Amino acid sequence: MGQLVTTIVFDVLGPILLMIGLGALLRSRFELDLATLSKFNIYLITPAFIFDKVSNSTLSWAAMGGVAGITILQVLLLGLIVYGIGRAFRVSRPTLAAIALAVMFYNSGNYGLPLAELAYPGTAEERVLSAESESDVTPTPHSAPGTQHSVKDGGAVQAFVLMTQNLLTYTVGLLIAGMAHRGLTRESFTRVLKLPFLPMLAAGLLARWWLNQDPANQLPIFISKTAGYLSGGLVPTALVTLGVQLAASPRWPRWKPVSVVLVLRLLVAPVLMTATLWGFHLLGVPALDLWPWPAELVILTSSVPTAIGTLLLTLELEGDTDLAADCVFWTTVLSAVTITLWLAALRIGFGS
Repeated sequence: MGQLVTTIVFDVLGPILLMIGLGALLRSRFELDLATLSKFNIYLITPAFIFDKVSNSTLSWAAMGGVAGITILQVLLLGLIVYGIGRAFRVSRPTLAAIALAVMFYNSGNYGLPLAELAYPGTAEERVLSAESESDVTPTPHSAPGTQHSVKDGGAVQAFVLMTQNLLTYTVGLLIAGMAHRGLTRESFTRVLKLPFLPMLAAGLLARWWLNQDPANQLPIFISKTAGYLSGGLVPTALVTLGVQLAASPRWPRWKPVSVVLVLRLLVAPVLMTATLWGFHLLGVPALDLWPWPAELVILTSSVPTAIGTLLLTLELEGDTDLAADCVFWTTVLSAVTITLWLAALRIGFGS
């Protein structure tokens, strides 16, 4: 057990925390333009990663839909829990909105994608073995979506979690943020359509379909190489950017509401995800039966910190910005401990 935890800390979380720290150090030494860094990630690196991972994914079509479906369900369940707590304790609307955003929407991009890539890299050797095993096995109508492929390519799975989370953040999240401010406008909902994630997802799915039609089909080199090079830069750029963002506004928090977020986001959320996935597995619901893979990855990344996008929404709609910033900062800091424990538990539980 001790060796397993040591391996996780140094081999998985170590690179993540070090790159976040380097970003914070750069922020303290230089006047970095945070807006430019964010746009670099949002409009170039992450879309290229999504296209590269989706087009080359070994995940079945059913599992892709299942990952999106289970992510939506998780967000809704967490929202109900937060709403119940708010009603029971008569929390003010601005505070409740900030807590709901911090609990429901997690950092599936800057933190979740690198974590998925490092914890479940999906090596080339695994892809070859998976392709060989698929040619010898004919899936049955009752086969679980996650069991048709043995490759644990965390990035390919997390790309769909990221897409779903971004879509929900800029639709459902906008509505929640609007609880604290009456200035919510129709134009706000068009922002999700202006982001490059959905077009790149569509392009990646189309490319994947075309590549699977004939083994001789190949993407043009200038597309595949460019996407591959940019995709490979996601881990360092995303984590350095996260470090810069965190270093911008450290503060001593209001511990009462922040503690609620810490418990729900880092502990309750993965427990809820595990119970939900296991329940659908026992019920044999084909569309949402992701056990054991990609359930293992989805459980892990459901325990990541609060999404930074929730702070941006709160700032724009004049909500409880101090609380929103506190939630992003402290969930990220304390996740170093909780994610180590969750990954160790998953390694033991799934025998990976």
